[in-house]
Amino acid sequence: MKRINISPTDLSKFFWNKILENSFIKSEIYKKDFFSKIDSLEKLRLESEYNTGSISSTSSWLLYSLVIFFKPKTIIEIGSFIGKSTISMALGADDYIDEHKCEIFCCDMSNDIKLPKLSKTKITQFNKTKSIDMLNNLDGNMSFDLVHVDGRLENEDFEILKRNINERTVFVLDDFEGKEKGVVNFINFVQNKMNLKTSYLLAYPIQNETMLKFKLLEKSTSAIIIPSTNIGFSNQ
Repeated sequence: MKRINISPTDLSKFFWNKILENSFIKSEIYKKDFFSKIDSLEKLRLESEYNTGSISSTSSWLLYSLVIFFKPKTIIEIGSFIGKSTISMALGADDYIDEHKCEIFCCDMSNDIKLPKLSKTKITQFNKTKSIDMLNNLDGNMSFDLVHVDGRLENEDFEILKRNINERTVFVLDDFEGKEKGVVNFINFVQNKMNLKTSYLLAYPIQNETMLKFKLLEKSTSAIIIPSTNIGFSNQ
């Protein structure tokens, strides 16, 4: 994996400022409706067999902002639970649905929760399904533009991902702190040499000063792996 001489801290500041500046106008007119929909998903915990944590409000808005910036046609999500991240990205995809459609494919190994239709974007769920089984089902059928990972990936997952990503695929790793699964996934990402033709950059989770600037209150542990071809951050 080639390296570009820019620190993750500096990249993180630049990256999140760029992403959130793009969604700032929308935040002023849409945030209340957006979070009303996201908060409504909490009731789905009652249907869960394995009740675990979910993403913060900040992470929800960051996922929404990432999607409206990069405009992916295909999103892969590993670890959907009650759907806060899934719906956040779907609502982002609604923003450019007249330009091109996006489809989200998500899996949850532990639960069988049917997500409500809160957006126009098509969501295909693989419930009670391991990531490798979903990826095997999708292998060779499409190019993955954005991959959101809230689960621990194995080497066999990476082998399928390698075959289906493109030179502009963005990866979002949740729980990127300490020895949590997001850090482990990044180490495995590097060790698996995801795409030898592409250089990747790591942006750390958003920092407090950037959060305060854009009126985001809760901590986010989402890190981003960006292909160097996206370093100018022009929309796909």
